[in-house]
This record gives sequence, C-alpha cells and structure tokens, in this order.
Amino acid sequence: MNIDFVRNDFRFNARASAVIYNKDLSKVLLFNVEGRDFYMLPGGRIEELEESIDTIKREIREEIECDNIKYTFLALSEEFVTDKGYNNHQINIIYKGIYTDEIKETKFKGLEGDWIDFEWVDISNIHQYKIFPNGIQNLIDGSSDSIHLISNLIKQ
Repeated sequence: MNIDFVRNDFRFNARASAVIYNKDLSKVLLFNVEGRDFYMLPGGRIEELEESIDTIKREIREEIECDNIKYTFLALSEEFVTDKGYNNHQINIIYKGIYTDEIKETKFKGLEGDWIDFEWVDISNIHQYKIFPNGIQNLIDGSSDSIHLISNLIKQ
C-alpha cells in the first residue's frame, strides 16, 4: 500500500524519483502524463515499509523495464500542490542514475499505459521544458548543488 493519506482537504504522499542520465551525461529521461502541461522525473509512490531506493528500482522496472541502473542519493524535494480541491504535500526523495545502454528511441510510451510519454531530453535544452518540481532543471544541468528543493504549484 502506498504511503498516501487524505484528511478533509489535505493529502500527503511520499514519492521517489530519479534524474536518469544517458552514459555520456548529455540527455536526461523525463515523462509527461497525457493532459498535463509539464514534465516530471520518472518514479512513483513509496509503499509502506519500503526503502526509497527500492521504490525507485521498482518504479523504473515497472515503467521502462530497466534493472541495470545504479542509483545514488541526489536531493530531497518538498512539493506543495493545490489541485482539484486538495492541498497536497509530497515528499520526494530524488536519486541520480546512469543509463548505460544505447538509447533506441528518444520518445516512447511507458509500459504502464499509453497515457505516459517518456522522452530523452538534451540537457543543453533543459530550460526550455516546464518541469515539476520547480528547480529540477538546475539540478539536472548542474547549475545548482542544492539538495533541498521546495516547490509550490497551484492549479484549479
């Protein structure tokens, strides 16, 4: 069961995600969910009694069927999102990984459904993409060494 609870108009969840670079560190893997105008890092919800490192390994296996990435801790993000009548608070533990295989497709559908689009993005163009949580672009391109990000996103 995911670490996710709702009380009145408040929702809390814990997530693990990863900045996954290709082997020459020129690209990073992002995804977009159908209907959203922003990209995110691959990952997902942490399950009860699951270590976050195990979460990211499981999620990447489920999303793109990849088991050969080694991960190291990169950052912690606190995300506050107001959306669909809920005030959401998400803790996101972010890892760094290197994908060492050859990239066969720069854009592809996730294994969990046609509503998830993955894309290998050139790091030189990273600031042209709207990515949530805020501040991730600077973490990806190395222009920030912050390991604690705080993001706010208000939607209706």
